[in-house]
Amino acid sequence: MTVLATLFGALPGLLGRVPRWLQVALAGAGVLLLALAWHDHRLGIAYRQGAAEQARIDSRRVAAAASAAAAAQDRLAAALAGRQSRISKGTTDALVAQTDDLARRYADIRLRWAADRANRGGAGGSTAIAVPGAAAGADDAACAAGGWVSFDTAAAAAEAADTAIAKDDAWIAWAKRQAAAWPE
Repeated sequence: MTVLATLFGALPGLLGRVPRWLQVALAGAGVLLLALAWHDHRLGIAYRQGAAEQARIDSRRVAAAASAAAAAQDRLAAALAGRQSRISKGTTDALVAQTDDLARRYADIRLRWAADRANRGGAGGSTAIAVPGAAAGADDAACAAGGWVSFDTAAAAAEAADTAIAKDDAWIAWAKRQAAAWPE
């Protein structure tokens, strides 16, 4: 015979020796343990369902917050792009006005120089720029031999230098305004 058959065969005899109140108490404890196990199982199911629902709620909240943050960032980027565009346009417009003013000034200087040449002996009488106190009326060939340049060359070089300086100043101003436009 097997061990189980022996145990179950002896069980009615053993139970007959246990008092009735103890049998009821043991049965009640067994039922109570079964009820606690069932309750614990139901709590585990409810906990997992609650955790899953909370995760869905949290993911929707995170998605909504991310969407709102992305929209706010897009608005900020658009505002910054608009501000930078206005700064760039303002800088470009200011540079155009400054280079136009330089061109007008140099055109005026050239016209005055041409008028002065005409009064001193004709259009072919180009003279060079000399240091103060130099003999007036020196011609371009003699000055070029002495290391000097003609007025036209000097005026073109000065205009190019002034225009380059104006561009540099405009870029510096643009960079400062762009840096000031960025939020901290």
